[in-house]
Amino acid sequence: MSRGGLLGLSLLYVLVIAMALMVVANRHHARQLFAELQKLEKERDELGAEWSRLKLEQSTLLNQVQVETRARDELKMQKPSADNIRIIRE
Repeated sequence: MSRGGLLGLSLLYVLVIAMALMVVANRHHARQLFAELQKLEKERDELGAEWSRLKLEQSTLLNQVQVETRARDELKMQKPSADNIRIIRE
């Protein structure tokens, strides 16, 4: 085999090995990104569930009956009688 042919074959061998290493590195990186994606999706689901719980808690706390009960019991507030209501017109 000639020196040029041997050099070309050696170069081709090195390129094949380099490409194989690049494929392995690329797959490893893809697996890392997929693992991170799964972690972020799990975190998103947990945050979504927490958001739903907080919205439910907020709606419960803002429930008019509960607000009225707390105002009456804790703040000693009461509904005004008809005599105490004044309508102001400009």
